[in-house]
Amino acid sequence: MSESVNISLILRDIQLMRKKLDEIEKELLKLKIQELEEEEVTEEELQELEKLAEETRKSGITWEEAKKELGL
Repeated sequence: MSESVNISLILRDIQLMRKKLDEIEKELLKLKIQELEEEEVTEEELQELEKLAEETRKSGITWEEAKKELGL
């Protein structure tokens, strides 16, 4: 019985870590977008980057992979 409790606690902790990692990733993407804004991108480019950032986060593609694809 205690093993199932331990497994449940571990799974809960993993879910919490994933949630926190998603939050951190969102903040990092916002910072990257802000950095790109400072490089004078157009509003259209900014919207496309925001869309790509959201798609990247949802699909589980790492930021490093996305940067390679975008040539950043």
